[in-house]
Amino acid sequence: MSEVTWTQVVDLFGYGILAGLIAGAVCPLVGCLLFVRRTSFYGLALPQFAAAGVACGFVAMPWWIDHVGIGDLDLEQAMGDSHAAMNYHLAWAVLFTFGGLLSLAWLNRRGGSEINRVAAAFALATAATVLFAHSSVFGEVYVHELLQGMILAIDRHQLEMVAVLFGAILLLFLVFHRDFLLVSFDRETARAMKKRVLPLETLLVVVFGLCVSIGTMTVGPMILFGLLVLPPLAARHWARSMTGFYVLSSALGVAAVLLGVFASLRLDWPTGPTVVAAAGLELVPGIGTRRRSG
Repeated sequence: MSEVTWTQVVDLFGYGILAGLIAGAVCPLVGCLLFVRRTSFYGLALPQFAAAGVACGFVAMPWWIDHVGIGDLDLEQAMGDSHAAMNYHLAWAVLFTFGGLLSLAWLNRRGGSEINRVAAAFALATAATVLFAHSSVFGEVYVHELLQGMILAIDRHQLEMVAVLFGAILLLFLVFHRDFLLVSFDRETARAMKKRVLPLETLLVVVFGLCVSIGTMTVGPMILFGLLVLPPLAARHWARSMTGFYVLSSALGVAAVLLGVFASLRLDWPTGPTVVAAAGLELVPGIGTRRRSG
């Protein structure tokens, strides 16, 4: 970094930094709802399902191009066309994410320990990601970079997709956050207040699924999990209202991305783990305050 100015950094990695900041602002809001629902572990398992979907897409790509097609592209052209490849793999990420969500919801109705089910799902999804990636000629390197969270490599098309989809998630959150909170915290009260519980919960699942799918495809499952879980955990020690909880979580997510990117460039560390480490540092003041109050 000593030979490169920050103006040059923005010119080189501006798309990735902007995409990370958007994810840092929006993902913690979704994480707040997971926290209220006491399903924060979903933030660990679902990104891994999405990553497994991306890896599976690489395995299926040769067959898909021969029998279905991705535009008029052959395999080599599809691998080199970031726009076509992004849309194709996003579809696989969405398929596996919602498949994981529906499977966990179905298993919840059968009783038993939810934490154990999510832990088992995470283990299976992780194994599937590695096996699918290993089975693809092209996919192993890409999936390895995806798991590391190489956000600085994001291009303009990926940034546009992040802005549009995360913008839609943010809009849905702003419009329905009170209803989402109510059905997450107390479904019976929501029914007594004549709320349409099933449509609201379905919409909430869509928000979760979209956030996980696009987040995994762009910033990677490691950063996504960190942003879904760590900023809300840090914010809960300081927030005195739900609005404060939301705002502080989002601000901490943005701060974690800024600090993580800065530290990764200064220290020549991989960006994904550094962003998560920065989010982890935000937990320290709250832990100290908790001990003093105890």
